[in-house]
Amino acid sequence: MTGQINFSFTQLQYFVTAAETSSISNAAKRLHISQSTLSAAIQRLEQQLGTQLFLRQRAKGIVLTSHGRRLLAQARGMLRSAREFQQYREETKEEVRGHLDIGCFTTLTPFLVPPLVRRMRECHPQLSIRIHEADVDPLHRMLREGACEIALTYNLGLSDELVFTELVRLRPHVLMADSHPLARSGSVRLADLAGEAFVILDLPHTHQLQKQLISQTRSKLPPAAKTTSFETMRGLVAGGVGVAIFNQRVATPMTYDGGRVSVVEILDDVPTISMGVTMMADSRPSRSSRALVTALRSILARSHVETPAATPRRDGALAEVH
Repeated sequence: MTGQINFSFTQLQYFVTAAETSSISNAAKRLHISQSTLSAAIQRLEQQLGTQLFLRQRAKGIVLTSHGRRLLAQARGMLRSAREFQQYREETKEEVRGHLDIGCFTTLTPFLVPPLVRRMRECHPQLSIRIHEADVDPLHRMLREGACEIALTYNLGLSDELVFTELVRLRPHVLMADSHPLARSGSVRLADLAGEAFVILDLPHTHQLQKQLISQTRSKLPPAAKTTSFETMRGLVAGGVGVAIFNQRVATPMTYDGGRVSVVEILDDVPTISMGVTMMADSRPSRSSRALVTALRSILARSHVETPAATPRRDGALAEVH
């Protein structure tokens, strides 16, 4: 024996259908094929097996031989197994499993990653996610080096080899201590902050955006404090050290040390910043990445931020995810 299978599941299906109908013509109608095609397939199967499967009787159709009867049960079992295998294959194609490395901009991580990972585990429990938290430039380097497949970040510092898909636009606001005289107003103009000291979140691109807005306040005071930690920034603001301008919104006004901050809207026409996902331009997103973007859209849809339609990728891949 060579161990090779020289017949097909199609031949077995033809054989089983002919046996069940006891008629070449009726079997051909059920299978939507010609009688000659069916007859040829069964004859070929008999030659390959080296045994006769049917007795042809004029006016009575066909009947199984003893060998045919024994083969029928086996053929049905093989077809049943084949259908189960096909069903499993289809289910597996839709299943998200394995490992996914994602990058996330430092200031976005505490807002997006916990609900995102929680939702992914609910929807795709077979997927393991590893998070790489960094500033924009290190995230882009990790994408180029293949350390992560997709990064949650702002539309900042992009090169031609990277493609950004916008998911939300974030409008900046002012963080103030809850006891600040302007905190109860709910909104201010940048000119109202001229006499304020500012707490700076000292991350490269974040710093630039903050400086741009602070310059519009015409404040003459030097920065009250600089920190690379978002929560430290909130603590300093709550302690009355200064005010801050930021994009992300925290669900609680409480800080680590028990202080309280207030979110005050900016009445001026200020630029928004785009937040979304970045990938290599020449890569096609995996099923896991597409599932991640779908989960992220769902989370952002429940927030108060504006969620525009996605900016299409060059190959349209992420534009299909809703």
